[in-house]
Amino acid sequence: MKVRVIASLVTALCLAFTGSAFASSIGVFFAADGSDCDAAQPGPMPFTYYICAVLGGDAAAGGITGAEFRVDGAPGTADGWFMSANPNPASNVAIGNPVDPVIRGCNIAFPSCQSAGVVLLYTITGFASGVVANRTMTVDRHIMPTNPQFPCSLLVLCDAPVFTKICVLGGQAFLNGGVCTVGVEETSWSSVKGLFN
Repeated sequence: MKVRVIASLVTALCLAFTGSAFASSIGVFFAADGSDCDAAQPGPMPFTYYICAVLGGDAAAGGITGAEFRVDGAPGTADGWFMSANPNPASNVAIGNPVDPVIRGCNIAFPSCQSAGVVLLYTITGFASGVVANRTMTVDRHIMPTNPQFPCSLLVLCDAPVFTKICVLGGQAFLNGGVCTVGVEETSWSSVKGLFN
């Protein structure tokens, strides 16, 4: 009996990891294609990092027309970092600032559907006059969401005129220490759970 249960569990886990879709997320990356979320940043020197939407197999798979979020933990002027948040040039609306500790959030919108697997939202550029140790940057909800029913980091879908909002996970990025993580989760738990019912 135990062997059959263990075999069923192994099979279920294999199916979950090979056939699952990932939920969409917003993350901070050190490569514009969303492939790197940890970096060593010696100072003094210029820096660039990127905030991207990673489209998964959920409702955002067909593309997005916007996003709302903030980034916590980004180095700032108190750390000797001077930066500029530059929205994707393809956007037609950019309100707020994703890394400003006073503004605490941003909204960005595009005039057409952005359907690439990784959608650049902002490029953060600047100059680091000092080194920060073990800094974690985390994507979270806008401190003052435009819709109180969506107190989360969110993406806006390409379903005009409705423009459906969906909550998404926020990823983490690490400067000068830490383990790289990306905010994705598997959406196939119901198929695994069904094997044991």
